[in-house]
Amino acid sequence: MYRSRFSRYTVFMETQHTTPRKTKLLYVVESFSTGVYAIVRDIACNLDPEAFTVRILHSLRPDSPKTYEEDFAQLHISLQYIPMGSLKTYRRAVGAIREAIRTFEPDTIHLHSSKAGVLGRLAAKGSFSKRLLYSPHGFSFLRTDVGATKRRIFLTLEILADRYKRATIVAVSEGERIEALKITSDTMVINNFIDTSLFDTITEEPTNCVVTTGRIAPQKNPQLFNTIAKSLPDVPFLWVGDGPLSSELTASNITVTGYVPRSEAIHHVRNAKIYLQTSLWEGMPVSILEAMAAGKPIVASNIIGNRDLIKQGKTGILCDPQKPHEFAEALQRLQQSPELQTRLGNAARDHAHSYHDVSVAIDLYSQEYTKSNDAADQRTTHRAR
Repeated sequence: MYRSRFSRYTVFMETQHTTPRKTKLLYVVESFSTGVYAIVRDIACNLDPEAFTVRILHSLRPDSPKTYEEDFAQLHISLQYIPMGSLKTYRRAVGAIREAIRTFEPDTIHLHSSKAGVLGRLAAKGSFSKRLLYSPHGFSFLRTDVGATKRRIFLTLEILADRYKRATIVAVSEGERIEALKITSDTMVINNFIDTSLFDTITEEPTNCVVTTGRIAPQKNPQLFNTIAKSLPDVPFLWVGDGPLSSELTASNITVTGYVPRSEAIHHVRNAKIYLQTSLWEGMPVSILEAMAAGKPIVASNIIGNRDLIKQGKTGILCDPQKPHEFAEALQRLQQSPELQTRLGNAARDHAHSYHDVSVAIDLYSQEYTKSNDAADQRTTHRAR
């Protein structure tokens, strides 16, 4: 039966009223590997598909998971490859990001990692996106593998990019938020997180192994890891991962797995005795969170990010990255005291489950992503009246 234009308009308006509009979320991710990859994957894949549509603009690295398309294979998520890892790609990347913003018309843009933070803010200038967020996952100006001049340049670039296009910095730890204040007062914290349930089951009796996970690169300080291993020749050490500095791991008691599937990496962490982390800088390391969730006693470098997770003598042991003997002494103390291993491991597990589970973080991110969208919907409603 024919309906008048008025009745058809009424049905359309009723449908619009009863079916909330999805929030359109655009991610820009240059560091599409290791911890950043894990965080982006776990946010995007755990958002409510009835409430969000997600497009991910990503670069690729040698250690990007080969299964990334499968990892993000959900109906509310789409992927778009944009090279942004080197100087020769930057100009074209800005243009491609700007075009994606124009065609996708996101409600919220979330930039992940330092390069994406700069390129994304350049591209977002003049866009109609209602909210721009930036998570550095470890500021480049905190790197200790470069000189003071280069670190000042990195900080200056962050400040200039923020002045060009303001973004709310979503720090992954309180320590990172404090560093963000060097750039802007528009900051907040959503702690890094993991799916703690993946680490609940130990499939066999823990080995005597000291384990670490991650890319064998300057940030993770493999030279220190190697020095510690040499000082404890009777203790087996395992590095789960690979990278450009793998040749630095020369101690005969170190085994390097190379790149392995995530399930295998989780297996190694769950079945080790102690977790060792020697990084020189961090935002908030997912690797330590995973070890905590697995109930492992942790020995780690006393740096920003690590300090936000590990309370000295309660959920782990922090050591000066310039003093290898502190790490060796801490490992020996743990090896000699099963009671200390159990106490630190249990406290670490309780902390990870209470404050860093994926369910807590997804609620917080969902609220942030929809804030501006709700405000925009209210403005539209008021204009209609």
